[in-house]
Amino acid sequence: MLKVLVSHNLKVFLVEGESIVQRDFSNITRPDDVICFHDRNGLQGFCTLGDANRWLDLETLNIARAIPSVMIDLDYHGNGHYSFKYNGKFGRANHLGGLDFVSEHRNLWETFKLLDIDVFHAATRVASHRWVLGGSNTVLKLNLRESNFDEVTFGDQKLPMDAFFNSAASTKNPTRFIFFDEWKVHEAFLLNPAIVLVVFGHGAALKQYCECIRSIDLLAEYRGTILIVSNIPEDHLKGLAPEPLRSHIRVIPMQGMDQLDYVGARLTIFNTSILDEYQPILYSDVDIAFDLPIEPFLIKAAKSRRCSAQVESFHQIATSEHTGATLVQADPFSSEGLHGFNGGLLLVPNMADHAHYIRAAYQTLIRYTSQHGRKSIPFYDQSVLNYALYKLDDFDAEPVSAHTQIGGYDHPTDPAHPRGFIHFWNTADKHLAMQAYIDKAEELREPAKS
Repeated sequence: MLKVLVSHNLKVFLVEGESIVQRDFSNITRPDDVICFHDRNGLQGFCTLGDANRWLDLETLNIARAIPSVMIDLDYHGNGHYSFKYNGKFGRANHLGGLDFVSEHRNLWETFKLLDIDVFHAATRVASHRWVLGGSNTVLKLNLRESNFDEVTFGDQKLPMDAFFNSAASTKNPTRFIFFDEWKVHEAFLLNPAIVLVVFGHGAALKQYCECIRSIDLLAEYRGTILIVSNIPEDHLKGLAPEPLRSHIRVIPMQGMDQLDYVGARLTIFNTSILDEYQPILYSDVDIAFDLPIEPFLIKAAKSRRCSAQVESFHQIATSEHTGATLVQADPFSSEGLHGFNGGLLLVPNMADHAHYIRAAYQTLIRYTSQHGRKSIPFYDQSVLNYALYKLDDFDAEPVSAHTQIGGYDHPTDPAHPRGFIHFWNTADKHLAMQAYIDKAEELREPAKS
């Protein structure tokens, strides 16, 4: 039996160097160093999660002693509560943030619970992130200060700890779980967003990136993860970004030699494991300006059941080469009345539910261009996304279409009426148009802030 040791105030114990320290569930960077209770053929003691063969020496509380003193006595007190004795002294979660065996009497500090390994991992996942409550736009966080090993506080709800964490552990999908408040059922959706950008070269795309990232800071007020696929050094891209965003940027190095590389890279990153921990995931072309605080959109997006993008009412996928007609006509499926979408702003709710669909689009792109040539598909990945996501029934126009405008010729822009995103694909000197729009939007926002 191998189980994680948890104190009454929801702390676990880790080996750090030569010391044992207490950490809460949201502050565990190396799970392998967490202290576990181990019963091996009747020999009971403590080890680390990553190495059940290394016993903790109970005399020195050191993991590296050659021949450790191991044997402890385990007492069960009901309701999942345990105590441990060594040499007649109770193990204690002490006030110095460590573990010792000095107390002759048992009270709350000398009382522990033991968590199954999968429940422990679920608890760290829940504690480390924000969650959206299904059926509402309420954002929840586990309040560890007001929680203990019997009852946890999740948002404004107090819930039995065992049942709550067991619910989180029982799901195979790490991006959501169902839990109960007595008979009332709830679903919690992970809110751990990532924005993905692609920037190749030092020309127009880099100028557009500067404006796009400025709008993400100023107007979207976003402070989450930003992943940038690029052949440009990370320091340079971070240097061009507003200072508040620099620590949130991670650059994924990738080489591009032709247009297929430059636009298809958005699918390539979805074919990796890099995005697996995020929900929602928002890919954006760099000729898009973000023009509203993005949190309300991300809350909606976290609960989305399908991928989403901006529908173009002037294109139908069965007839428009812009949105996949080349593929749809070669492999017909029921597409009557389906309007094509622009792939410049693509919402993928999460990879747990959607990886097999979005990676199928990547495979289609690779297979078709390998067979017919790298320039064989009009509008490259956009055509493939329309074909694959519609055919595999993983596309919904909402929420992206409701929050996106087109900027440029025949599409006047008005910063006084933002929706969330404005795509300057139909514009000459895109970065100048973006710059003017963002400046005006910020000017209009200033009086409201004051």
